[in-house]
Amino acid sequence: MKVQLLGAALLAATVAGCGGKAQFVVGGTLSGLSNQGLVLQLDGGNDLPVAAGATSFSFPNSISYGTEYNVSIKSQPAHMTCTVVNPTGSAGHTTVINVAISCSQNSYTLGGTIKNLTTDGLVIVNGANGSLTVAKGSPTFTMPGSLPVGTAYGLTVFTQPTGQSCTISNASGVMGDANVTSPVVDCTP
Repeated sequence: MKVQLLGAALLAATVAGCGGKAQFVVGGTLSGLSNQGLVLQLDGGNDLPVAAGATSFSFPNSISYGTEYNVSIKSQPAHMTCTVVNPTGSAGHTTVINVAISCSQNSYTLGGTIKNLTTDGLVIVNGANGSLTVAKGSPTFTMPGSLPVGTAYGLTVFTQPTGQSCTISNASGVMGDANVTSPVVDCTP
């Protein structure tokens, strides 16, 4: 009888010492984060601010084996957009929970209005960022591609249209958090 009680006590102590379910840290990698303001969330709570320049993150609280998780972005960093590549899963399907987050600088278009363009041949350039040939009668223009926030721009007339002379007002500046439409190309005979 004493042997059975001792064996039962040892078995109970062994099971209690195991600690129950395995615990997993929810974390991952970051790429492209150059601005402040990113706040991640785990399961709709548990906010985690992430510093600019960080290349990895981990939430301070572990989750148990079999627990479903969902990593989301509560606040985007200034002038950037981040996306969560693999935001959901279940702890234990892999030995490490590795959520990937990719960030990129927001980009916007550069364009404006055109006045009195009655002939063909006008070519507008933005430094080394491309050129645009504008057809006669066009009321507006948009340079090809987009420019990241914080990028300086400077429009110039590279080729004058046949028989006309064009100038550009509001031709330079720095890209902000919106499309730029303030440049005006004014052509005279």
